[in-house]
Amino acid sequence: MAYTIQLIDLSKRYRLGQAPLSLKSLFSSHKYTQDNRYHWAVKDINFALNAGEALGIIGPNGAGKTTILKLLSKVTYPTRGKILLDGRFSALIELGAGFHPDLTGRENVFLNGAILGMRKAEIQKRFDEIVEFAGIDKYIDTPVKRYSSGMYARLGFAVAAHVDPEILLVDEVLAVGDMAFQRKCYDRMLDLIKKGATLIFISHNMRAIQKVCSRTIVLYRGQVAYDGSPAQAAAEYSNILRTAATDRNGEDEPIGHGIAERVMTREAVIEHVEMLHNDGQPGNTFISGETVTVRATLHITADIQAPVFACAIRMPDGQVAYDYTTHWADLKTPNFYANTRSQVAFKLDLNLATGTYQLGINLAYEDLSKYYDRSDRLMDFVVTSPSGAKGVADLNARFSVIENKLHETEIFS
Repeated sequence: MAYTIQLIDLSKRYRLGQAPLSLKSLFSSHKYTQDNRYHWAVKDINFALNAGEALGIIGPNGAGKTTILKLLSKVTYPTRGKILLDGRFSALIELGAGFHPDLTGRENVFLNGAILGMRKAEIQKRFDEIVEFAGIDKYIDTPVKRYSSGMYARLGFAVAAHVDPEILLVDEVLAVGDMAFQRKCYDRMLDLIKKGATLIFISHNMRAIQKVCSRTIVLYRGQVAYDGSPAQAAAEYSNILRTAATDRNGEDEPIGHGIAERVMTREAVIEHVEMLHNDGQPGNTFISGETVTVRATLHITADIQAPVFACAIRMPDGQVAYDYTTHWADLKTPNFYANTRSQVAFKLDLNLATGTYQLGINLAYEDLSKYYDRSDRLMDFVVTSPSGAKGVADLNARFSVIENKLHETEIFS
C-alpha cells in the first residue's frame, strides 16, 4: 500500500551543550561520544498514514512532538531512519513564519505563498479567498508589524491552509486566535481531510484532537507510548504519566512543568477506588438518579498539606459529563502524614442518562502547581434509566397539558 506519510525507525539525537574546559577536552573525541552527552529527542518512531487520515499527537513538553513536525517539514534531518512523503505539504509550525514585518499584508500573502510553493497565478486566484478567511481586508495594505498577534495568526493560517496541501502539518498554533477563528480553522482542516489531505495535528486540547483526528499517538520521552483512538488516548496519557512518576521515584530528574503537564510526584497515590450503593455494597451498574458513594484509598508516602481532590466523569468518547473539585467548593481538606493510608469518600447523585461512563480522580497540591496523583479512568460504570431519557443528563422532565378557552394546547416541561 502506498502511504502519504511513512516514518520508519525515525530517530533524532542532539548533543547536550557543554563548554569544553580545556584544549585537551576540546579535541578529545571519547567524551563527546558518551550516551549521557546526547539527548534523543525522538527514538525509533514508526507510523504510516493514508490519504484522508488525521493523526493527533499529544504528550508533555519535551516528548518530541514538535521535533517530529520539524523532521517532516525538513527544518532538521533525522539522525537515523527514513521519512517518506508523497504529496505537496504545508507546515503550520509557526504561523506567519516568512512574513516580513515591513511589508504589507498583501505583499506578505504573495511572499509567504511563494515560500509555501504556490505560483504567482495561483496566489492571485486565491487572494480574495485568503483575505476573506483571515477577516482582515480592512488592513490588508497595512504593514504586518502593526498587526495584533491575532491578525498575524489569522493571515498566516489563511495562507497556509489555502495552499491546498495533500499533507498538512499543524503544531499548536491556533491558541493565539479567538474562538471564532479557531472554529473556522478546525472547519478548514476537516474540509481538507474530506478532500483527501493527510493531517498531523499537535495539540494539548483533547477536545480539538477528538474533533479533528481519527487516531492519536501519545509520545513520552521521544517514543510512542500509545497509538489508538483519541478517546482512549487521554486516559492512556494519565496512566503513562502515573507509571513514569513511580519509575522516577528516587531519581534526581526534574519533576517538570507543573499541573499543565499533568506532572505527578506520587507523594500520595490512589491505590483503589470503588463506587458504593446506598446499602454500602460496591457495584458498577447504577440506576439514574441514584446517590452513590465514591471511596478512594490513598497511600501517603510524604507529609502533604491540604490537598485538592477532584472527581470527573467522562463519556466513552472522552467528553466530560461532570467535573468538580474541593477547590471550587471552597473546601479546605486536612493534612495527611507520611507512611499512612487514608480513605476519602464523597457522594454523587448520578442524574445521568443511560450509558457507560468513566470515573477519574485527581489529587493535587494545595497551590495547584502539581498533582500528587491523577487518573482520568480509574473505573468504568453503567447507568440505566427506566425513563428512556437520551443524552448525558436525565433532567427528569415533567409534562403538563393546559387547554385554554380557545382550545389551544400548551406544553410545559
